[in-house]
Amino acid sequence: MNLREINEQDIAIIKSWPAYPEEFKDLDYALRDSGWIDEYLGKESTRIYIAEESGVAVGFTILSKDSATSRQAEFRIALNPDYLGQGFGNKLTRMALEKGFQELGLQRIYLVVRKSNPRARRLYENCGFMRTGECRKEIQGIIVDLFEMAIEKETFERRMIG
Repeated sequence: MNLREINEQDIAIIKSWPAYPEEFKDLDYALRDSGWIDEYLGKESTRIYIAEESGVAVGFTILSKDSATSRQAEFRIALNPDYLGQGFGNKLTRMALEKGFQELGLQRIYLVVRKSNPRARRLYENCGFMRTGECRKEIQGIIVDLFEMAIEKETFERRMIG
């Protein structure tokens, strides 16, 4: 799998991906107009990467630093609905963590995940994220219960060696 910074053509492709299956229907907004890409594109200290497998866009990830000088960033990931359940989420998450820690010099990467999304929670735990708290946020006009999770550079590096 190849991971590179996103471009305009990629954005159009992502927004044309098919809808998520029923299990993930609440996440579909992330792929559409006014979704994650529109929210983060052009945001200072943010990188958006597209993941390609054999020339096909299988997912994208976002690393958004808290500020230009911050050593921590928020992580987001979205997969092409046609490629769910095939291991791409794990591979893409690990590649994004490697970029964040090794290329961007981050010390900590954090995220929020819906309590109602056990598959994503397992993915993050398998990649070394630890639960750090809970919160509630309004997403698309609905109050959503979330777990906060994070991984430190030291933990990531230990896992890579071990």
